[in-house]
Parts: sequence; C-alpha cells; structure tokens
Amino acid sequence: MKHLVNGREWEPGAGTDATVSRLGDRLVVRTRDGSFTALAVRSGGTAYVSYRGRSYKVERAGRSARAEGTSDGELRAPMPGMIVEVSCKEGDKVEAGDRLLVLEAMKMQQPVLAPLSGRVRSVGVAQGDQVEEGQVLALVGAE
Repeated sequence: MKHLVNGREWEPGAGTDATVSRLGDRLVVRTRDGSFTALAVRSGGTAYVSYRGRSYKVERAGRSARAEGTSDGELRAPMPGMIVEVSCKEGDKVEAGDRLLVLEAMKMQQPVLAPLSGRVRSVGVAQGDQVEEGQVLALVGAE
C-alpha cells in the first residue's frame, strides 16, 4: 500500500531493509546502521512520526490533505504545541532540510525543516507562542 510521507509518495519496504516493531509507546526501527526509536501519534487517518530529529506526516496515498512542509513552501504545525525555538527570520536564505523552528508537543521537540531551498518569506510565530494543528508557521519561497 502506498503512503504519502510529507507529501511524497512512498511504499513501505521499497528500497529499504528496515524493520519496525513496537516497544511500549515507542517504535523501534532497525536498520543496517543500528536501532533507533521513533514516536508516532495518530490524528484521524494521519500519523505524525518523530524519527532521528525529523518529523514526518504519513497518510494513505490518494488523500488530499496537505503535508506540514509542502512544495509550495508553506510550513504548518503538524500538531498543537508551543514554539520553543525560532532559528530564522524573514529574508534569510535557507537550504532544503534546514531547521527553521522547533515545536514542542507532548514533551517532545519536533524540528520544523525547510521544505525547499530559497528565502524565508514570512515567519508567523515567535518563541513561546502556542500554536494549533494546521496553523501556518512560516513560508519559504524558491528563488
């Protein structure tokens, strides 16, 4: 079954030798590089996964929901929480994957990464702000 991971199509098991198992409230991902834990939270038909410092939004392919960092550069909160770090400001040049913000939710810090290379067009939050799921946090525009 195909899934969308941060807006990109992916099929479990395709191109990987990783295995996933449950350990209490965590997931254990075993790869040839070692074993790592992950945290997954479900909201309706969507799962939000925190794994090795990155956040992923996982949905079944064919759904029309937006990913937290879509190709249009809009970054939305994957879940309610508090902004604990803002590492960018309007006009900053960023590369895809750069950490722009950190959202704390359920006692876990979730980095919010630039979905594409370009410039930060706007930052709609500040450190200490409480945000709701789906709230626009920042906008990155391609150059």
